[in-house]
Amino acid sequence: MKNESLPQLPAPDKVPVLIPEKAREAIFVDGAYEFVEAIKYPTEGTGGIYTKEYFASLIDYMKNYPIPGSKDGHESQSDDFYTVGGELQETSNGEGVCYFHMVVPPEDFHGGSNAGLIRSLKAGVPELSLVADVEPERGNDGKSYFRKEMGRPRNDIVPEGAMEVTINSLDEKEIMALIKKGAVDMDSESKELVKNGKVYRKAAVALQSTSEKAKAGRVLNAIAVWKNKSMKTLNPIRRNGMLRKFHNEDGTETALTKEDVIAWLKNAIANNSITSEELMKEIGFENKLRKSEDDQREELAEAIIETLELPTESTPEQIIEAVKEVLEENEAVQDELVEAAANELANGKKITNAEGKEEDNPCFLYARNQLSGLRGKQLNSAAEKLKTDPVMVTLRSKQADTRVNAAVKSDEEKKSELKIREC
Repeated sequence: MKNESLPQLPAPDKVPVLIPEKAREAIFVDGAYEFVEAIKYPTEGTGGIYTKEYFASLIDYMKNYPIPGSKDGHESQSDDFYTVGGELQETSNGEGVCYFHMVVPPEDFHGGSNAGLIRSLKAGVPELSLVADVEPERGNDGKSYFRKEMGRPRNDIVPEGAMEVTINSLDEKEIMALIKKGAVDMDSESKELVKNGKVYRKAAVALQSTSEKAKAGRVLNAIAVWKNKSMKTLNPIRRNGMLRKFHNEDGTETALTKEDVIAWLKNAIANNSITSEELMKEIGFENKLRKSEDDQREELAEAIIETLELPTESTPEQIIEAVKEVLEENEAVQDELVEAAANELANGKKITNAEGKEEDNPCFLYARNQLSGLRGKQLNSAAEKLKTDPVMVTLRSKQADTRVNAAVKSDEEKKSELKIREC
């Protein structure tokens, strides 16, 4: 959703700061630059229309948390500056302006300088783009309306307004229909969500880091539900409640992934079907959380039983064991993202040495070791730092020399072979 700046913006001290005192102390440091941005409402963004109620929910959100932003766009997700307050000013019935109070500390998320960013902001160059986690409501006019922020929003700087992200030419109902009939590819890499009549899970995972993260979450949730139903039909849950592998329509065996379970749980929490406190209590962390009401525990148990297709008479122990089994058996799935990030940084897992033999790429091994065990924002941040890491820079230099030497030797061998043939 592209921010629309107005010709006249109020001074920062005219727009209230809403974040808690502890957050203020961390953000309002010497040298911080403050400015104001504005968005007219209602406004049309990715997927639908953002209403006055949505922006009011952002105002309420900031009473508990600042909204972070990256100076490198949506993909980076580094917390380089913050939206710390705001207010709504209605101009007519249901229409108005939402003003945001912004703060840029002198240092960015990685400890570098924000001086260039502050200079560009003073010159009026950058544009900001909100990343929202929302659920649509269908209006009488057939349009989708968003009325509440459901997750953790961001307000990033982008080159030309909001990211234009689409989920192919199919609408969401058609995508869900494909999933329901089992036209899902769980493991193949694809930049397209839908290709050759199949929905690609890894493409949906990648979309979670874009402004389409809410829709991507719904797609992953639908995939998880489909897998659970397939499991019940072709490989029922054992008596002890443990989840096992099941078969696709083509007979191949697929494991229920941790990502699928988490996608459903995140969606349920976002829609207030369950709370994170309820879930943590049910999987054995009661001593770390405050007590919940009995009816909330019952609702949680019913939600998990329904989603995982467990027998209705399942005991709490069986439910806990089922969820734990899914998480434990599929931890390796998370390592796919680490492998992919290391491979991209190193430009390949293997390298040809001067002898013409293929060997492990030291850049890949080092990057994978540094990223091992990291997830989400931590993984993205660490991968970004590795681009300028001294060890990585040295290994890249040696890698380049090795490839040049290999190419030179290969060329010399070809010339030698040609001379032998000529003789």
